[in-house]
Formats: sequence, structure tokens, C-alpha cells
Amino acid sequence: MQHANYDKEHGPAPEYEITKDLSDLTLMFIVASIIYFLIAGSMAIVMRVIQSKLMLMGGNQQETFGLFYAALTVHGQVMFFGFASMLTIGISYYLISKFGKKPLFSMKLAIWSFSSLNAGVILVIVTGTMFLGAGWYDLMPLIFHPGNNGWNTLSAVAFLNAQVLIAVGITLFCINIIATVFSGKIAAGLEKTEQADDDRHSSKSDEGDKGRADFLTLQDMPGTTRWVSVLGISSWFPKRSRRLVPAVSVVVIGVFVNAFVQLIGNTGLYTQLATGFSYLMNPNFQPNWLLTKDAFWFFGHPIVYFTLFSFLGAVYYYIPRYTKKTVPYDKWAYRSWPFYFIFTMLVFQHHSFLDMPNPVWFQILSQTASFGIIFPSGLTIMTVMMYIFRSRIKWNISSMFFLAGIAGWAYGGFNGAQEGWWGTDVYLHNTLNVVGHIHLVILTGSMLFALGLIYSIIPDITKKRLNKTLGVVHLVLTVVGGFGLALMFTYLGFAGFIRREADVPAQFSWALSWLLFFALTVGFGQIVFAYNLFRTLKRKATQEEVQGLKT
Repeated sequence: MQHANYDKEHGPAPEYEITKDLSDLTLMFIVASIIYFLIAGSMAIVMRVIQSKLMLMGGNQQETFGLFYAALTVHGQVMFFGFASMLTIGISYYLISKFGKKPLFSMKLAIWSFSSLNAGVILVIVTGTMFLGAGWYDLMPLIFHPGNNGWNTLSAVAFLNAQVLIAVGITLFCINIIATVFSGKIAAGLEKTEQADDDRHSSKSDEGDKGRADFLTLQDMPGTTRWVSVLGISSWFPKRSRRLVPAVSVVVIGVFVNAFVQLIGNTGLYTQLATGFSYLMNPNFQPNWLLTKDAFWFFGHPIVYFTLFSFLGAVYYYIPRYTKKTVPYDKWAYRSWPFYFIFTMLVFQHHSFLDMPNPVWFQILSQTASFGIIFPSGLTIMTVMMYIFRSRIKWNISSMFFLAGIAGWAYGGFNGAQEGWWGTDVYLHNTLNVVGHIHLVILTGSMLFALGLIYSIIPDITKKRLNKTLGVVHLVLTVVGGFGLALMFTYLGFAGFIRREADVPAQFSWALSWLLFFALTVGFGQIVFAYNLFRTLKRKATQEEVQGLKT
């Protein structure tokens, strides 16, 4: 597949064709994620309506507030696991096969991960109808002690089982990715393209390079060498030494680091769930709930990066293609990944700065990691922006989503650095500032990357392009609504607006109409996208599309 024609809306994917089964599964992940986004988004609308003082449950305030917290729980869980994680897993399967130039280790594991994740998300939605409102993070023992008879024990048991299914689905994905990377041969050899002066990149496109990835050959690397390559460690070697280590595509590194970090992080969720089930079976069981909370955040912080790393690796590849630059092996694109791996595993405890008595050394370690994660993030942003600087970038739907995603991730990361500092966390911890941070990082960051990739992936696997006009409408509505909502949350947090409150103080009532407006704007954008996607999948490919994508 030659992608030298940059004025088309499809992305410059490598020539390697993934299997029909994987193409179909990728589409299933994408379609399911969009459906869940609409469901989760509708829950956000319900929350905004209730905060606007509209009593939805027959005028019963207690039941209406109960609906608010049930909607809050479903919104957070479904947005994280039904939309973001579902999209991450589906696109990651595509990327690892496409850029590793090999089939998945196991299609059965991939299908099981899809089934388990879907079952868990559906069960979460069911618990919402039972008015379970423990919050997306399920901090224990809150779920076992609802106030005002908010929900019953059966709903708590169902919710914990939903978490088990979600954890199993994500774990199967991680195992499948790691096994794919370490079994058999994998495409490598990019280090051979490193220029003598590798700080300079050609500003003119080499139309014959087909994205560089097509030049990679399948190599059977020893285990130790493969570890050094797929973690990006070899990029820090002296030039003579790093040329001896076959370099895989940076896209493969992004997906692998994502899976490896999350596989380790999942142990925190399993620990929390084991504690929860033990308490359910024996109410006299007295666990250390603070340790249980720490265990959850050992999972909870990596799951945020889980929605980012695979897409970040892809951005390193796609942006140079759209800027019409021939980027050979670039050590700076690889050097951030060892630090992402290390600091993502250590930063979680800053969620518990206000809890006592966590050990002081542990707090210091997490504070250091909170600042440390800024280094690879800043390095990534600067590297990608240098690809764009003074380039002749083709502004199509994908590239515009990517650039907006970089902005959202940068703003969200700056906000997160303030919350990850104990001195400011005292004031911001329980405010909407935290909600603004997560919406900036996820909604206007990693998810904009993902949506941009969809506009590139769909033409590659279906030979049909999404409608450009509808794509622009989708982009504008998502960016305006997403940034508007996230920045409003951030501002209100600085003003002292407490998060997770159904009853909003009168001094903040002016903001509710704006929050509802921005939420509806995002929602309308996704409805347009869903229509564009389903219409494209349903229609037949035109002769022009088939010829344009195959020649």
C-alpha cells in the first residue's frame, strides 16, 4: 500500500496487511467503544441536569441525589473501561500487528479480552440501574456501607464481579501483547537509518520511503536484546553500541510499554478485589483500608496512562508522515520510554497525600516520581513539536486531532503537576480541579489521539474513507466541547467547587448552564461521528477508494 499521496484523508500506514480476523475484531472494538461513549456521555448529561436543581425522581430529593451518584459511577467506569480502554485495546492490537509485521500471538486471547471487557462494562451499567453510587474508583469500604439505603449488597457483589471481568479482559490483552512481542521474529532494524548528524531531519519528503516501517525486516532477536530494544533502553547507548541493537518501530515500543506497565499495575486491582471479597464473606474481617486504597491507585494511575501510551507511540510515527519529513531513527523519540515505564509505576501514591499514616519515605518517593514523569512527557512534546516546526504539514482530520491532543495532554499534564505536589494538593485534592485534570488528559488528550487514528485506521482496514465534512464537524464539536468542559472544571476547582457534589452551592449556579452546554457539545460531536462511522461501514467502497488505497 503506497501512501505517498498525502492529500488524501487516509493515514500513511505500512504495507503489511493484518489478517481479516484482526481487522474485524478491531472494528468491533471501535464500534463498541463509540456506543459506550454515548452511554457514558448520557450519564454526564444526567449529572449536569441534577446539579441544575431539577428533581428527576418524582421530585424526591434523596432519590434524585442517589441517581446523581449512580450516574457518576456509571459515567466514570464506562468512560474509562467501555470507551477509553476498549478503544486502546482494539487499536493496540492493530498497531502491534501492523508495525511488528506479524500476527497476534493468539486471536483467541484477543477475542476473550473483548468478551470479558464487554461483560464487565455491561454489568457495571446494570449496577447503575440498581443505584450503586460508590464512584468510578470504588474506594473501600464505602461500597459496603451506603448511606440512606442507597444500594443493596447484591449490587455491590455485582459491581465487584464487574471489576473482575474488566481486570481479566485487560490482563488478557497485556499477556497477548507481550507474548506477541517476544514470540518469533519481529520487524526491526530502524537504527540502520540513523544519520551521521541525527539532530537534523530532512524537510523534504522522501516519497519512496513508504513510512520507513516498510524497510524493517523480520529478525529473531535474543531475549535480552529484545528487552533492551522494546523498552527503548538502547537509545541511551553510545552510537556505536546502539547500532548493534536492532531497533523496533517506536509504535511497537509504545504498545509494549503500555501492556507491560498495566500488567504490573493490575496486581493492585486484584489486591483490592481480594480484600473486598474477603470482607463480604466475613464482615468481621478487618483489613488495612488505607493499604487497600494504595493498592487500587497502584492500578488506578497506570490505567490513565494505559489510554495514552499506545497512541503516543503512533503519534511519533504519523506526525512525521503528515509533515512530509523523512525521519530516520531518532534516538529522542525512543529515549522517553524507559522513564515512562519507571515513573508510571511509582507516581501512584500522590493520590494519597492526604491520607495518614503513609510512610514519609513513600510520600517522598511519590513526590519525586510526580515531578519525574514531567521529563519524558516534556521530551515527547518537544520532539513531536520539532517534527511540526517549519514543516509543510498536511492538515487533514487525523493530523488536526493529533495536534489538539498534544495541546490537551500538555495542559492536563501541567495541571496534574500542581495536583501531584503535596503543597498544592492540600487545596486542590477534593475540588473540580482534579476533574478538570482528568478530562484534559483523557478527553482532550489521549482520546483525541485515538479519534485521529480511527480516521486513519478505518480506510486501511475497510478501503473506505470517512466523510471529511462530517469529520470536521466532529473535530470542532469535540475540541470546543471537550476543552470548554475541562477548562471550566479546572477554573471552578481553583474557585473551591467541591467535586462529587450533587447539591451545588448558589455561588456556582452560573456555571451549570455552561457545563451542560459543553457536555452537550461533546455529545453531539460523537453522535455525528457515530453516524459517519456507521454510514461508512454500511456502504460499499467506491472504485476510486479501492484503487487509491491499493495502488
